Amino acid sequence: MTETVDYLSETPPEPVLVLGVGNILLSDEGAGVRVAERIMKYPLPKGVEVLDGGTSQLVIVDLIRGRRKVIIVDAVCGDGPPGTLYKFGVRELQDAAAGMRSAHDMGVVEAVFFLGLTGELPEDFTFFGVEPGSLEPSLEFTPEVAAALPRLTELVMEAAGIPKPD
Repeated sequence: MTETVDYLSETPPEPVLVLGVGNILLSDEGAGVRVAERIMKYPLPKGVEVLDGGTSQLVIVDLIRGRRKVIIVDAVCGDGPPGTLYKFGVRELQDAAAGMRSAHDMGVVEAVFFLGLTGELPEDFTFFGVEPGSLEPSLEFTPEVAAALPRLTELVMEAAGIPKPD
């Protein structure tokens, strides 16, 4: 018996997305990806997906499309000392973008702006960032960012409705 596969049908994405963004080869720039990896170790509630978004704006745009709620985690260069945690909604992220910069060529802010223009940005959107201490080639975090990651992970899990095991 031959099985037929419909390659044109797409499974709709889970309604809630936690997206870790960054480059793990550049020290603290990998914080978003590492937070996502930590969360992937926990049992996820139905309807929640946790992914590594890498550093490409086009990938980020495609991963966000069709979601009800999106939470993005990334390293972001603001005014704070290394390890400072940031939390923004869409408006706050766009307002703060002038004073911040992503470590990527094209970052989350640009992806959010594009999705806003096309009407595809979820209404429920949260961005969590951590101030990097180093963006130099390394697989290790600076002590300040390493110390901030457990709290950042908790905040993201809480925002996504992922229960923390006892």
